[in-house]
Amino acid sequence: MSTPALSRLIDGEGKLQPAILLALARVTRVDPSLLEACRIRPAARNWLRAPWYHPGKGGGAITVGRTIYFNRNWFSPAGAGARGTGSAENTWRWFSHLAHEVGHLPQAERYGLGFGGKASYLAAFTGQYLWRAVSLKGQVHDGAALEREADRGRWVLQRLVGAKPLVHPLVQAVHAGDLEAVKTWCLANASAIEAAHRAYPY
Repeated sequence: MSTPALSRLIDGEGKLQPAILLALARVTRVDPSLLEACRIRPAARNWLRAPWYHPGKGGGAITVGRTIYFNRNWFSPAGAGARGTGSAENTWRWFSHLAHEVGHLPQAERYGLGFGGKASYLAAFTGQYLWRAVSLKGQVHDGAALEREADRGRWVLQRLVGAKPLVHPLVQAVHAGDLEAVKTWCLANASAIEAAHRAYPY
């Protein structure tokens, strides 16, 4: 599902558009074939309607197999917590959040894409969350090992673009859907991307 405002990021079938796909592949190091195979869908398209975050509070996403489900506010052009406006700010929000969510795609592949693999993967998350909750380790969600592994790409992206992402050339190129500009920036900054990955603290 996509809207005209999101068409530079996601096409009508839920596929990532070329500019953001390349940017995610280079920054997160997720295999481009996984990014090409993944689909972005609203939470209403899965039988659990997950994730269950309140839309007015920004919402979130969950990756199951090769599908990333976002709460409905991510597709909404108006209203509380709307992320589907097509603004540069919301492009950055999509880019940053996807840089985390696509980190779950290789994990899903490891567990398997059949029903059993998906169930095992979700059970692993649940177990990690519960262990952190009962052991009072704080950061129940973000502290889980699978979440820390997946968050490498977002951490690297945020380190690369700095405190003013809306004026950063990579974010501007993604917002414009400019594949050539993304290629140019990634090529020129390959060493900086590599250094950021080496610096990831987890």
